[in-house]
Amino acid sequence: MKIVSYGPERAERPGVFVPGQGIAPLDPLFRSLGLTSLDTNTVLSLLDVLQPMVEKALTGPVRWVDESTTRIGPPVPRPEKIIVAGGNYQSHVDEAMRRKDAPSPSEPIIIFKPSNTVIGPHDALVRPAQSEQLDYETEIGVVIGRGGRHIPLDRAYDHVAGYLIANDVTARDLAFKDVHIHPMYAQMTRAKGIPTGAPLGPWLVTKDEVPDPHRLRLRCWVNGELRQDGTSEEMIVDIPHLVEDISKVIELSPGDVIMTGTTTGCGAFQDPPVFLRHGDVVRMEIEGLGVMETPIVDEI
Repeated sequence: MKIVSYGPERAERPGVFVPGQGIAPLDPLFRSLGLTSLDTNTVLSLLDVLQPMVEKALTGPVRWVDESTTRIGPPVPRPEKIIVAGGNYQSHVDEAMRRKDAPSPSEPIIIFKPSNTVIGPHDALVRPAQSEQLDYETEIGVVIGRGGRHIPLDRAYDHVAGYLIANDVTARDLAFKDVHIHPMYAQMTRAKGIPTGAPLGPWLVTKDEVPDPHRLRLRCWVNGELRQDGTSEEMIVDIPHLVEDISKVIELSPGDVIMTGTTTGCGAFQDPPVFLRHGDVVRMEIEGLGVMETPIVDEI
């Protein structure tokens, strides 16, 4: 099942996208089942119960919304938390350290993005005026369904609702301005927390449609030029271990998004480096998860 949100920014409602038919709004489906309107996070928390009911309802009469005539928002419009697993693909670690088989962290690096940075798959990504080094990172976003703390490894997938494409946008110059003084002065939250810095989409694919999220191809183009082309087999820490590890220190909630790392090919590591500018278009595709195409505009 492909869960979407649609409608005006910050007022999106949940729906289910069915290729060739459109978007089935979930509010009337829930009313037909005797349920009140539910927001996306609540839907995700009850997904194990609701999904078979929704799938059955979709076989009956549905008033479809044409996806080409409405705005598609981020699949999870109001996540409680966006958690970034930094340095989680070996090829990305290698390119950052400029050496083959570079040492990886002893445990996942945890970075937060503010939850209000999410935008839809076709919304404009705004380059902030203070950054000249805006960069892209194609990532699998893991969306939490059932929350919890101290989640054991063998139950990690029980807490996953599904997957989506995420762009872990990073303003490189905001991150590393003062690291020449001391490494402790890295500003990763400043760099990753810029407004509109978390494009998500185009939909959330429920986990039953993704047999193995560690065997997906990730690609990114900028203005039609292929920049990233890798697979999720490169993950240093796989998804169940990420859920287990993060939940040891952070209580996960329904709708939380875990960004699981990116492959080689970010703009900062091109030769020479090349960063996003006004008028650029970033196209990301992850096997089984769809396509997200985001225009870049300068902050006014």
